[in-house]
Amino acid sequence: MFENLLNFRDLGGRVTADGARIRTGLLFRSESVAYLSAADTSRLVDDLGLATVIDLRGEKEVARNGRGPLEHQPVRYVPVPITDVTRGLDNVASFYLEMLTQRGTEVAGLLRALLEPGALPAVVHCEAGCDRTGVVAALILGLLGVPDGDIVADYDLTQEAFPAMNARWKDLFLARGYPAERFVEESW
Repeated sequence: MFENLLNFRDLGGRVTADGARIRTGLLFRSESVAYLSAADTSRLVDDLGLATVIDLRGEKEVARNGRGPLEHQPVRYVPVPITDVTRGLDNVASFYLEMLTQRGTEVAGLLRALLEPGALPAVVHCEAGCDRTGVVAALILGLLGVPDGDIVADYDLTQEAFPAMNARWKDLFLARGYPAERFVEESW
């Protein structure tokens, strides 16, 4: 589907608990769109009609990797930095709950932005499209009535993209002059 997006998917198409099917082509989740190729950009803007980018990365991440080619497209950019959430909690579930607790105002603003006229189609992304994007996607799917098992199945799809994303991050890490032994794939 894309040359450089490895963890991109449509949140539509899922069936809610009451049997309704969520419309496709309106809301997507992804890893950072800073990695887009020219063909990827055209696919998002021209073919999918992308209107809004919701960027969950922090200021340092955006400064390091940029916004990518969508910065020069007629697409609304909504920064919603969901960073600096305390890590080192007992488990990933605690981390995700803390994300919502500490950044609830930002997440509510993100939801309001998606409800504005002309906001869709939209893509929500962070660096890997896993934790921050996964929490936002799970929240939206849950609000729409998608069963928990289907939400977990969507979240699990990210695992398929990790080997290719790790290879890309390692290449970027090395290109910035860091020694290979400092790159730890498990940290991603």
